[in-house]
Amino acid sequence: MNLLETISLSRHPFPKFAFVVFAITLALAPMSTKLGGLTWVLLSLMGAWAFLGSERVLQSKLTQQGVFSPSAVEEAARIWLFACLAATVIRIIPHAFWQDNWDRRHAEARLVIGALATVALVKWPPFYRLTRFQLMSLSYALALACWVGMGVTMIYGRDTPLHAIAWAVSLSFLVCLLAPLVLQADVPSNHRKFWLVSVLMGAMGVILSQSRGVYGLLIWLALTAYVAASNRTFLQLSTLKSRTWWICGLLFAGFIWVLSTQPVWFTSVLQRMSEGWLELAMSQSNPNEAANTSVGSRLFLWSKALDAIEVQPWLGYGKENSIAMIKQWGVEIGSFQIQKLGHLHHEFLDAWVSHGLMGIISLLVLATGMGLVVRKLWVPHPRAAQGVLGILFMHLTAGLSNTNMVHNYYGAMLSLSVALALVMAASEEAQT
Repeated sequence: MNLLETISLSRHPFPKFAFVVFAITLALAPMSTKLGGLTWVLLSLMGAWAFLGSERVLQSKLTQQGVFSPSAVEEAARIWLFACLAATVIRIIPHAFWQDNWDRRHAEARLVIGALATVALVKWPPFYRLTRFQLMSLSYALALACWVGMGVTMIYGRDTPLHAIAWAVSLSFLVCLLAPLVLQADVPSNHRKFWLVSVLMGAMGVILSQSRGVYGLLIWLALTAYVAASNRTFLQLSTLKSRTWWICGLLFAGFIWVLSTQPVWFTSVLQRMSEGWLELAMSQSNPNEAANTSVGSRLFLWSKALDAIEVQPWLGYGKENSIAMIKQWGVEIGSFQIQKLGHLHHEFLDAWVSHGLMGIISLLVLATGMGLVVRKLWVPHPRAAQGVLGILFMHLTAGLSNTNMVHNYYGAMLSLSVALALVMAASEEAQT
């Protein structure tokens, strides 16, 4: 038996029970932070199980027969692991220097553990892979998660299980993972049509959360749809039956009619958008009064943060000291809203003020790692690369209006989303 045959025989499917539990928790992840965290825990446990269950005999055989070059997915998983480790180590140094609370580094810990599990799942023997049926089921789990996310916001509005912005970004990660699957030509069109509708439902869930900082998802979906249409890969529209066109037309007409009735969820979104413009205008004419609004408080904090960075750019002030500064700024301008905050509503400015240059470098290293993963996967696994690129886009743009990494759920969902893209790519590679 040669090397390739040995590797091929060692590729076993995931155990059915473990996969079913994982898929169910993934589909329900937007419903509860505990379910989202449980999904990440299950992924980490599966990675540990794959590592501990490695076949030592097979490893020795591979060593004796020679070293084979790692696949693109394996290299991408290593890149992601190195980026998570480097970002964590860089952030730990100023954190330890200022003796900040270690509970604030939960997000980085989740990223590292998830990246370790991902490497185990795509690299080490016994090379457990998702079967074709499991891959399809996982795609449907992502689709159902989009529907669950929309249901949560239709019922609760901004009262999501977590801070509305961090929750909406986490949901957008799943949407970004599902969207490229719509373009898979080897999948029957009925599946892809349902996934397309699910992508739209996930985007609707983000809109209904009224998290304006996450509306960049609409820009991302519009850009990807334009590129797909220009490359003539978007659902192969010319092959759709006339019945499908009639159904799409009726659904669109029904949606327009629903909007014409001005339902509560629609008017609340419009009101939220108009409030943003009014608060922006107020911040120019009356900054003191605007500091008690959502947009005005952000603009005020960002301005003060830039001044603080100019004074002490290298080491920052420490997280506890930066919180004290924020409260002091709120007292100076008479803003009760600012006095209640514990961050600057800006991922990068908050890291820079808290931990100086090393804080901002840590975030940039993490983003660069995701970019390198996209580059590594772009040719051999374009769908996975597009998913990770969408996750990177949402991570960066949403971080411009909120400090999402302070939420444990966000770190778990970011880790889980990148891991899913890599594991699914590795499983597709094993079937070719």
